Amino acid sequence: MRTPLKIALYIGRGASHSWIWLVDTLREAGITQIEFITDMGTIQADLLVISGGDPFALFSHVGSSGVDRMRHFIETGGTYVGICAGTYFALRFHEDPYPWLNLVDGRISNFSMDPPPNLRMPHKYRVPYREGIVFHPVRDEVVLEYKGGPLSAPLYGGPGIVTADAVPLATYSQFTNNTSFLCEKEAAADVLLGKTAVLSKQWKNGRLLLFGPHFEHPHFPEANKELISLLSTITPRGYPYAVRGQQISGREKTRWLKDLKRWVSNGRLAAFGLENYHWKIGEKIYDPERLAYFFETCFRLIRSMEHAPSLQGMYDLPERAKDVAVQTRGLGPDTQKAEDLLEKLKTVTADIYSLSFSAETGI
Repeated sequence: MRTPLKIALYIGRGASHSWIWLVDTLREAGITQIEFITDMGTIQADLLVISGGDPFALFSHVGSSGVDRMRHFIETGGTYVGICAGTYFALRFHEDPYPWLNLVDGRISNFSMDPPPNLRMPHKYRVPYREGIVFHPVRDEVVLEYKGGPLSAPLYGGPGIVTADAVPLATYSQFTNNTSFLCEKEAAADVLLGKTAVLSKQWKNGRLLLFGPHFEHPHFPEANKELISLLSTITPRGYPYAVRGQQISGREKTRWLKDLKRWVSNGRLAAFGLENYHWKIGEKIYDPERLAYFFETCFRLIRSMEHAPSLQGMYDLPERAKDVAVQTRGLGPDTQKAEDLLEKLKTVTADIYSLSFSAETGI
């Protein structure tokens, strides 16, 4: 029996909700040894994954010491998987880059001093970087040339890579009827088509796999399969894995899970009632729909566990779910309160995922 991969998945400040897509894709493939991390302490895993979000906020949280630990993880044999923001974080695409990983030297096509005029969704189009602008010409479905054929995947801000000291694995090849254009189509084609979308680089004893598009998105099963296929090339090193918490069973488990479900449901309803608010957190705009997505995910997971005979859970989880539900109910326009709530909600969601893995595997 093959030793399972162990994955360290970053869900801390700067991480958006897209890590949920990755967890569901991994789970579908039977990969559930996932350690959810909120900082860069000692990384004991085969893979370190930085998914979508805000690389500026990520660095402001982990700092130079965290970046040094990430580099040490890779140079000693670990694999870094960057998706969207995680890819920017690994690329050195400017003569005076921010102090991110900067382990792949290259040039991106969507960085300019004078980007094409924006047509729609201005809050999604431009992000200042040094004296220029990183801009996002399209969103949603694009077609890649991958392994000699077409493969569809969604793009939500990832780069088009012109050159890099790495091996290209996929290029942007065409748009579809589902592509949303944030600038003129002709300009978008000049920026993206023919540019690298996915690449691989060996660095010292480790490796980087960088994705512009989201291969893990739940509506793109073929891209999901190709992501899992790429991850299957990584040799597990036998890291220990254990779900935190205590075993809960019988009537105690029934009461405990019912309490957890009640507060998650309350939080979900409260999030839907916040539709008039938006919060700028770092370089990203968050809306109540993002909060509701976390609550919806938690609710779905809890329902899947209701008939499990026992769970490996943390006794304080219902109380923490109550805390985020009450905070959501009282949330207004205050950005700092929204950010604090988002971080708590991410950790609650991650712990409920771990809970569900214990139900499936009997850990």
